[in-house]
Amino acid sequence: MKTKPETKEEFVPAALRQVWEWKDAIYRETKHLPTREALREILRQAHEAAVAHGFAAPEPAKLAETPPPYRAKKK
Repeated sequence: MKTKPETKEEFVPAALRQVWEWKDAIYRETKHLPTREALREILRQAHEAAVAHGFAAPEPAKLAETPPPYRAKKK
């Protein structure tokens, strides 16, 4: 990710720059993980931040399970 702004980026708000940096950091931390594990890690980190700032209960949210294939035979 670029750290030095181009001429058109000089007037980008600081908050937006922080979001870009956060997204880049999340990508670097999870790029080696499979998609489902990356989502679990992002969800875990987001929950920790929400709890730390008083926005969520201490119990984390759970990801939905993958549904069976369409018209799969039941056992």
